[in-house]
Amino acid sequence: MIKVRFFKLKSIIGLFTFLTLIFGVQVVFSAPQIQVQESEISVETAPKNPQPYQEVTIRLSSYATDLSKATITWQSDGGVVLSGIGKTSYTFKAPGADITARFNISITPPGGYTINKIVYITPAEMDVFWQSENGHTPPFYKGRTLPVTKGSIKVVAIPNTKNYEDFSFVWKNKDKTMMDSSGYSKNYYVFRNSMFDKIDNITATASSLENNYVAQKNIDIPILNPEIVFYKKDPALGIDYNNALINNSSVTDEEITILAEPYYFPIEENPAKFIYEWSINNKLIDTPSKKNEISIRPTSRGGYAIIDLNLYHINNMFQEAFNSIKINF
Repeated sequence: MIKVRFFKLKSIIGLFTFLTLIFGVQVVFSAPQIQVQESEISVETAPKNPQPYQEVTIRLSSYATDLSKATITWQSDGGVVLSGIGKTSYTFKAPGADITARFNISITPPGGYTINKIVYITPAEMDVFWQSENGHTPPFYKGRTLPVTKGSIKVVAIPNTKNYEDFSFVWKNKDKTMMDSSGYSKNYYVFRNSMFDKIDNITATASSLENNYVAQKNIDIPILNPEIVFYKKDPALGIDYNNALINNSSVTDEEITILAEPYYFPIEENPAKFIYEWSINNKLIDTPSKKNEISIRPTSRGGYAIIDLNLYHINNMFQEAFNSIKINF
C-alpha cells in the first residue's frame, strides 16, 4: 500500500515537471485567503475622553492583518478626509460639547475584502466644584469656604449635558478609587483630608448608562491654614464686616468690643473642642462668656492695648491660629 501511494506521488511530481518543461506551465500552490473580521481591528482615541475643541487622534491597530499594507479611507459627514495605503491614524479638532463627530473607515487589506468601521466621537465637558463642608465663615461671606487640615471637603460634579442624574460616577482620591462614593447618580464626594497632605488630587468620571457619553476631570484642592480676623462690634450698628481691624488701629470710643472670626475652622462641628486664649498686654485673661468677643475700656490717660488671641483644637494640632492687634486710644 505504501509503495502504491509513493508511486502515485512520484507520478504527480513527474507530471508537473513535464508540463513545466514542455509547455512552460508553472504550477503555484496558494494559501487560502483568510477573511479579517471587523472585530479584529481595534480603534483607540487619544485622549481617551476628549473635551470640546480638543485635538483628537484616532488610531487603528490589528493583530490579524498588516494594516500598513491596507488601503484605508476615512470619511466624515463632509466627505473623504484621508485616504491611502497604511493611513492608520487621523487627527482632527473635536466639535463642541454634546456634538457627535462620525467617521466611516473603510479598510481593504491586500487581496482581501473591505471592512467598514464606524467611529463616533462625542466630546464631553464637566464642571467640578468644591468647598469645605464644615469650615466657618461669617454671615454674608461672598467667598468660598476653604478647607483646612483634617477638615471635611465636598466635591460636586455636573456634566454639561441633559439628564446627568442618570449618569454613573467614579471618584478617585489620588490613584485610589473610592468605591463607596462611586456609582449610579452619585455626583458628589465627601471626604476628610489627611493631616500630611497640602493638596488633595481628585478625579471625577461621569458616564451615561449607554456609555456613549464619558466625561472626566481632574482637580487639585489646596489645603490652607485657618486664620483669625478681628472686627469692631458696635452696640448700635453691629459688626462692621466691611472693615477688618488692622494693627495700630485708633479708636475714640469709651469702650470697644472686638469680635474674632475664626475663618475656615470647623467650629460648628464641635465648639467645645476649641480653646480661646485671650491676652491683653501679654497677660492671659479669663475666657469671656462669649468666647470670640472681648471688650476693653481705655484708662483716663489713654495709651494702647495689645490684644492677642490663640485659638486651637484640643485634639488637632494642625487646626490652630494666632492673631495680635494693637489698639490706640
